[in-house]
Formats: sequence, structure tokens, C-alpha cells
Amino acid sequence: MVDYSDPSFSVPLAVAVHPTDPAALAEHFLNLWTWARWVRIYAKPPQAVLAASRLAAAQGKPKAVSWMAPGTGHPLSSPGGVPGVAVLRCDWAAGPEEVHFNATEAQRQGLMLVVDESTTGLRLARGGACAAYGLQPDAVLWAPTLPGGRTLGLLAGRGEAPPEPEEKQLPGPEAREAAAVLLDLARREDIHAAMEALGQNLRMGLEYFSRRAGLNDEIALEGPMSLPRLTGRRVWAFMALAAEERLRLAPLVLFDPVLDQEDAQELVWPRLARACARLKVLPEGEMAPLGWRDAGPSTCRAAGDILKNFQS
Repeated sequence: MVDYSDPSFSVPLAVAVHPTDPAALAEHFLNLWTWARWVRIYAKPPQAVLAASRLAAAQGKPKAVSWMAPGTGHPLSSPGGVPGVAVLRCDWAAGPEEVHFNATEAQRQGLMLVVDESTTGLRLARGGACAAYGLQPDAVLWAPTLPGGRTLGLLAGRGEAPPEPEEKQLPGPEAREAAAVLLDLARREDIHAAMEALGQNLRMGLEYFSRRAGLNDEIALEGPMSLPRLTGRRVWAFMALAAEERLRLAPLVLFDPVLDQEDAQELVWPRLARACARLKVLPEGEMAPLGWRDAGPSTCRAAGDILKNFQS
């Protein structure tokens, strides 16, 4: 969430990375998604989706893919014709009812159900959305955001497995190592509580500095705190201002899993304070940085003092 591309920032917590071959990475994954019987790893996420499509075709289903994302307001659609595969994203769902409705509908239509765990895998529960919502898909897709623009697409499932990828389709060693670190973090018993704590920290800071700046419905945080969503009538302007403060926010907030709670307060809260103060004076309809200079200096009290204020 904090933009470490600025050379003046240092990453608060380093993680040791060791060489990881595809077989070891697959074993890491199966330790979390224990119901899966096979894993295939690709250099690019679309290659994993294509593998699911070809697997569906081998089973006599259409090759087209439908994308299901409850909570986004977009209907089930398949731009490639009659679908044989349904990829279900659960990160925007309002609750389990929406998720189960979409999963049941896909299975009722005879589609191969693939749950996209790219964002939910480390955050909702050990075993991702499948474990959190009690889903029984045919396969899962895992294509996490990796540092340095590296990419990786992992497909795991039960039943018949797709062919092993060719050597040129495999991800590079850096991508495999980064993915292995994420999977190691996901195995920690406290990782989901840690994500929840980061979300509560963000909510607490956002509420405090919004109120202090005199904001009302301009910006807010909702959803599960381990995978929260930014809302409000000026959410896009706020994200632009936050980006200028080296705070990378998106409507769906993805926390850095190696960020410590105290580090998060020290790194994030001062930037929230400045972004909220600037949003207050930024005229409606204008984009940052026009109109923000009148905000003047914005200070952030020590994290401990703010926490005392909440507790009192």
C-alpha cells in the first residue's frame, strides 16, 4: 500500500527469499488448498486461464470463459460465445449469499467453476475464498501481484489435469521466489488477523483524519477489514491525492503482507492526514494537484496519542 518506488523509503520488513523450483512451489500451494490434486504454473495469468479453457474443451464443454464478479454490478458475460468455464471472483462480494448464488448458477449451467484466488487467497482465510465461503470448485486460479512487475499464473484443481506447461511457459525464478514468499506468509496462523489489524488501522486513521479535516461522505472504508473497499463520493480524487503522498490506494485495498502494524501507522497515517486535508480544499470536479495548496501544512499527531483519543 505504501509506494516504495521512492528511493528515500526503505521497506520496513525484509523477507528472506530462496530459490524455488516449480515442483516446490506447487507443493507450497497444495499445503493451503488441500483439496486440489494437481497444480500447473505458468509465466502469465492468461496462460492459466487458457489452460482451464482447454481442459473444459477436453471434457466436451465450450472453450469460452465467463467472468463472474458479484458486487461489481457487472452481469455474467462471455465475450467469446457460449461459455464452458466460469471464473468466479469473490473480492467484491457483499457476503456469502452472493458468492454461493453465482457458484450455484455456474454449476447449474454445467460450467467448469474456477475460483480466482488472486486477491482473496492470502486475505479471507487460510485456503482463500474457497475456505471462507465453503466453495467446492473444479479449480482455482492464483495470479497474485508480485514486486517488480513480475507475473505468475497458477491453476490447481481436482480430477483431470491439463498437460504440463512447456519450458518457455514457466515463470522466471524471481517470480517463483516472490510467490513462494507469499505462500509462506499465507501459512502463518496469524496472517489473516494481521491483515484484519492493518484494515482496522486504515479505517481508524481514515475516520480520524477525515473528521479532523471536516469531511463527511467524501471518503470511507467498508467490507471485511482484511480486504476492505474504499467508497465515497470523492474516492477517485482522494486516491489521486494519496498517490501524490506516496500512498498507493485502489478501490479494493490490498495490504502489503509484510507490513507490521506499528510500521503501518508510522508510514500510512501521516500520508492519510495530508491527503484528507488536501481533499477538503480541492474543489469538486478538479483533479489533484489543482486547488490543494490552500490547505497549508498538515500535521499528524503521534500514533500513540491518536490511539489514546480513540480509547477515551
